[in-house]
Amino acid sequence: MGRARDPNRDKAFEIYSENNGNIELIEIAERLGVSAGTVRGWKSKDKWEPKIKGTFQKKNTERSKNPRGAPKGSKNALGHGAPKGNTNALKHGLFAKYLPQEVYEIAQELSEKQPIDILWENITLTYANLLHAQRILYVQDVDDTTSVLIATTAKGGASYEIHTSWDKQGKALAAIARAQTELRGMIKTYDELTRSPLVTEEQRLRIENLKAQLGSGNEDDTVITGFTFDRSEYNGNTEPSETD
Repeated sequence: MGRARDPNRDKAFEIYSENNGNIELIEIAERLGVSAGTVRGWKSKDKWEPKIKGTFQKKNTERSKNPRGAPKGSKNALGHGAPKGNTNALKHGLFAKYLPQEVYEIAQELSEKQPIDILWENITLTYANLLHAQRILYVQDVDDTTSVLIATTAKGGASYEIHTSWDKQGKALAAIARAQTELRGMIKTYDELTRSPLVTEEQRLRIENLKAQLGSGNEDDTVITGFTFDRSEYNGNTEPSETD
């Protein structure tokens, strides 16, 4: 015997339909006491979007039989439009119309995030990638040369591209320098945002902890430290040594 259908599944669609699809899935989940992932699954499996669009099409067909709006030449609406910069189109269908469904659902979940929290997540991701790159791009010594196959011939010949140790290290340092510059900029912006009276203590402490990890006490000149590519400090391990 199959499992009984969750009554909240139909209630979720009713809420979504009543709001013409202009409601966050997470809000529906909170109303029903279920997870946002569950609601997202119901939406996908039950094909809410086609159902909603079908309803809209039917309503629009019925309404088209009757004249809409003010008579031709009327100036009733003059001066009574939406305020400059109004984002009604974004909240009520523009994203849903042009974005892929999966991207749109992600955007819905992120819409409640504060800019300062989005910036912090980007700082964390960039910093993690920077440390990860230090290990991947590490050049062991002057003899650390790499041969990359770039082409083959029908007769069994092959062409290789040689990457010498100094070529690899030069490119690695340039890439890391760009990432460090990007990270500094984001940290500086985050630091400026934490001076707002609206930020929480947790948001403010994040930047202080990160500065301590990066070895900088100057809030206007964040220095990115961590690993070094100096061959004189190479200790024979497979990873670069840490700076003092």
